[in-house]
Amino acid sequence: MAVSAQPLQTPPPPGPVRIATLPTAREATLPNGLRVIAFQVKSQPKAQSVPLIAAQLIVRSGGSSEDEAHAGLASATATLLTSGTTTRGALEISQAVDALGARLNAGAGFDASLVSVSATTPTFPAAFDLFADVVLHPAFAPAEVERVRTKAISDLQLGYSSPSSLARLVAGRVAYGGSPYAHPLSGTATSLQALTRADIAAFHARAYRPDNALLVIGGDIAPDAAIALVTRVLGSWSKPATALVPAPVSTPVPPHSRVVIVDKPDAGRTAIVAGHASIARLDPQYYAGVVATAVLSGFSGRLNQEVRVKRGLSYGAGASLGARKDCGVFTAATLVDHTKVVEGTKVILDTLASLASAPVPADELAPRKATVTGDFYRGIETIDGIAGTFGDLALNGVPLADIGTFVPQVNAVDAAAIGAFSKRYIADRPFVVLVGDAKKFETAIRAAYSDVEVIPFAALDLGAANLKKP
Repeated sequence: MAVSAQPLQTPPPPGPVRIATLPTAREATLPNGLRVIAFQVKSQPKAQSVPLIAAQLIVRSGGSSEDEAHAGLASATATLLTSGTTTRGALEISQAVDALGARLNAGAGFDASLVSVSATTPTFPAAFDLFADVVLHPAFAPAEVERVRTKAISDLQLGYSSPSSLARLVAGRVAYGGSPYAHPLSGTATSLQALTRADIAAFHARAYRPDNALLVIGGDIAPDAAIALVTRVLGSWSKPATALVPAPVSTPVPPHSRVVIVDKPDAGRTAIVAGHASIARLDPQYYAGVVATAVLSGFSGRLNQEVRVKRGLSYGAGASLGARKDCGVFTAATLVDHTKVVEGTKVILDTLASLASAPVPADELAPRKATVTGDFYRGIETIDGIAGTFGDLALNGVPLADIGTFVPQVNAVDAAAIGAFSKRYIADRPFVVLVGDAKKFETAIRAAYSDVEVIPFAALDLGAANLKKP
């Protein structure tokens, strides 16, 4: 039976922009120094609106607070928090979380370590007690330390087998050299093997203290009640008598148009990462940087259009802007056939330069801004997302009111601001990292670029500022 073709229809125009009602936060500082940020999002009497409460403890010590020899210490410490306390084993913690229908997670970044919990309103007090137990009374059992160490080393080996993952790690070293942001957050095999239970317990003792932390709590709970709950559970958390030692400041390597090749003959394709040390989150140019990155990213972004759509060099390409407490890093990345490395590198660098060479047209800028604001609103659709947003603002010293002004500030970014940001933080002498089978492209790369360094994979050391084993 023949099926008649349906005429194509023009999609309806987008509806009017809706203004979201964003929560406001109330702050309090407990006598022990713990900063508490509380917010309320009332649950609606609908089946899809489950009354939830979430809390996130942000400890202002992460990977940047550890030295090179102890790389991975903050990450290992956070992972071990949910692996047993002085009163509960790892299995008991897992069973308690499941019985409460809760979520309990811990991890670390460069600027902070994070422990989070969420549960429905009736079970949250019990979940919060469990949360406090893992924060305050971790056991760091030797067997668990060894399990976490073994898994971390195994994860490193898996990451090193991926050209894209390895290229991102190398890019961190190239961007930051020997500063605290430079070493891999998860450590190296050498640093992880050297970590002891005593190292982990000592890091917890000096970092996990109330005057070095902030706690965000909110959802289906009034701010006064939230602060009262935190006071009851964490008010007796005492700070040590020793003075708090702040994390060292991370500084980037000055812009340098160098190409670093990691020769990995078994790589199926070559990863290309072009990068540039960038700005701190508190920098007023942050919003221009976010929009500039959006112009380059996504399926409709310039990188994907130039690399994939127009030339078929890769399945995709994109960019990211990591803005941290001290200084961030901008990267653009793709994965190409070994024989297309020279072309792919040139296309990436030319596309980055295009942001600085000519103003972004209005008809291109508007939809890219829409992706930024859309991502922002999606990020705060959940209680956890709102808590995470407030926590990120507080950690980086950004006023909490920015949650309500983020979208207007993004929409205020114009082509001139993007051009100014791009000239300094994207197009000004970016570095390039290539991870792949060097014999298939090294000669051509050396002919195209003046400062080229090749490091055999067997000689690569991510724990060294120069990336080389002694």
